[in-house]
Amino acid sequence: MTTTQPPLNDIAHMFSRAFFHDPLFIYFFPNPSQREARAYYTFRFLVAHASQNGQVHTVQQPQDGAAVWLPSSALRHSVADMLRFGAMRAMLKQGPGAIKRQMQAGEAMQAVHHRAISAPHSYLLLLGIDPSQQGRGLSTPLLQPSLDRLDEQGLPCYLDTHNPNNVSLYQRFGFEVVHEDEIPGTSVRHWAMLRQSR
Repeated sequence: MTTTQPPLNDIAHMFSRAFFHDPLFIYFFPNPSQREARAYYTFRFLVAHASQNGQVHTVQQPQDGAAVWLPSSALRHSVADMLRFGAMRAMLKQGPGAIKRQMQAGEAMQAVHHRAISAPHSYLLLLGIDPSQQGRGLSTPLLQPSLDRLDEQGLPCYLDTHNPNNVSLYQRFGFEVVHEDEIPGTSVRHWAMLRQSR
């Protein structure tokens, strides 16, 4: 596993492939012929921000899979962050409709997040495995070292998912569902999950 100087472009492309069928990203980018290319700019921003403010873990080849973590103190993006990490470029490439959908969904999820936990914690922002590598058990080496470290620090962790198939996966790592509902104004189901330290 590595946490140093990840190849951000490769990781962002991997996430855009891994999340191609994710209900939230289908909602963000409904045209399948454009989804992967446009989603890349969202993931490029998120990974770049996390590489400076949190941690980006990869296993084997970085383009195979990655887990992206943020401390709860770094969940909000400042205007400087937006400029520094490429949000303006995403706006130009994705168009106002996609940006509006992402902002509204993000605000709704943040509201749930703040209701679910206010104490210091770590946020699993993204977990993705390239479709060509799925089914090989990469979730464990991507997640377990961080979970072990958080247990040693006594810190809980939180995540959002919109894929029902992911809920049981995260439950195997000790996460419990603390919220389940549709994101307001959408048909996208949202599960918020919390794991207490052990």
